[in-house]
Amino acid sequence: MPSGCAFGVAKRPEYQDWSYGSSVVSSTPALRRVRRGLGGNVAPDAPGRADPSTTAAFAWESDEATLASEIAWGPGVDPSLWPANNRASGVTWLAPAGLLHGMGPTRMHEGYLCGLEPATTYGYRVGGGPAGAETWSEVFTFTTTPSDPSTPVTLAITGDSRGEANDAWRLLQTRLSTLSPTLALFNGDAIGSGQDQTGWTQWLDHASADAEGHPLTLASQLTLTAHGNHDAHSSLYFGHMTLPQDVTAYPKYAELFYSVDIGPVHAIVIDDAWVVNTTGDPKYAKILGDWLEADLVRAEKNRAKVPWIVATHHHAEYSSSTHGKDADVLRGRAFFTPIWDAHHVDLLVVSHDHDYERTKPLTGPAASPTIHASSAEGTVYVVCAGAGAPAYKAGTSAFTETSHAYGSAAGGAVGLYAIVEATATELSVHAHELRADGSDPVIDQFALTK
Repeated sequence: MPSGCAFGVAKRPEYQDWSYGSSVVSSTPALRRVRRGLGGNVAPDAPGRADPSTTAAFAWESDEATLASEIAWGPGVDPSLWPANNRASGVTWLAPAGLLHGMGPTRMHEGYLCGLEPATTYGYRVGGGPAGAETWSEVFTFTTTPSDPSTPVTLAITGDSRGEANDAWRLLQTRLSTLSPTLALFNGDAIGSGQDQTGWTQWLDHASADAEGHPLTLASQLTLTAHGNHDAHSSLYFGHMTLPQDVTAYPKYAELFYSVDIGPVHAIVIDDAWVVNTTGDPKYAKILGDWLEADLVRAEKNRAKVPWIVATHHHAEYSSSTHGKDADVLRGRAFFTPIWDAHHVDLLVVSHDHDYERTKPLTGPAASPTIHASSAEGTVYVVCAGAGAPAYKAGTSAFTETSHAYGSAAGGAVGLYAIVEATATELSVHAHELRADGSDPVIDQFALTK
């Protein structure tokens, strides 16, 4: 359990040489790819439940011999002004080489900070070592989310960066560096194959800095990630992500499902792979369903304070593009639709099809959805995926309100993303093309109101 935190950290069976609290630093530690994440338990009423307003997590890589895994932090960006005892020890392990383009085991480090102040900007650095001989990374900054539900927040919606065509993933991180959302929701499929070590290295590097070396989002922006089918439950996926995990309640399912409150939004992030596929863990769907039910009951009871419920996972329930009628997608639709209906989830942001599509407000039955005139009566489903993956054609169905493609079909747009602005009374969404010239025209906008 990290010092000062009320949650544990999962040690996966494939991790080697796991250690905590070491001060060993080699002569060439090569600290790199510092990334922000989030820790915390996921059971609805568990102590230490994931909370980005008071908790932060960080991960990084080093040479194999460096074991020191510390975080130092404080106000501002001058470490000499930080409190001397603002030091937290983390864990380190060797992640096995990827099955594709394996480069030997990778020394990973992970650390957690708890008891932070909401809506506060901190400076931090990672590294550590013997007293007086520490080695540190450069100083980065991060900002905790607001805890007051009356505080407006901004969420960025992205997904399907696999392939990184036209440098779209790095271009998108450039946009988000400027927009500075409260956090981002990524709906799966980071790279082409979860076992490709080179692919993960590129994905992280392209979120870390632009072509001129200017810092982007990786070390500062919190991105809550859903697992996609191309991520393949690989050890590299779990090693590179730092996400909520409940080692007491769900020891086998670390980092697969979790929820957090961000101002007026309750956000749910789900791995749907073992729901939509007939192979995998046969117990998962029941466990996920029970957790979702308990989480949504809790969220509904809290609607007077946190009015909006937004969920994200990979396989879109309702889509009119390439995968809209695939058997696995329809299995997911049959599983999730009754759950969203029972608790009137406001907005789903999903992917798997690489285009943009917004449905009319819908409820079941899943096989032939009921279309409503008002979002007060149904859930709006938004497919928003195009952060580097190849473009698909945008289709329409009876349930479609609007759809839009990118690539050659959209006059050269290299991708798509959306920005959600939430207040206590309105959830507004602006979807954009991602264009190399930075123009990023709006392709759809709508608002849900309370």
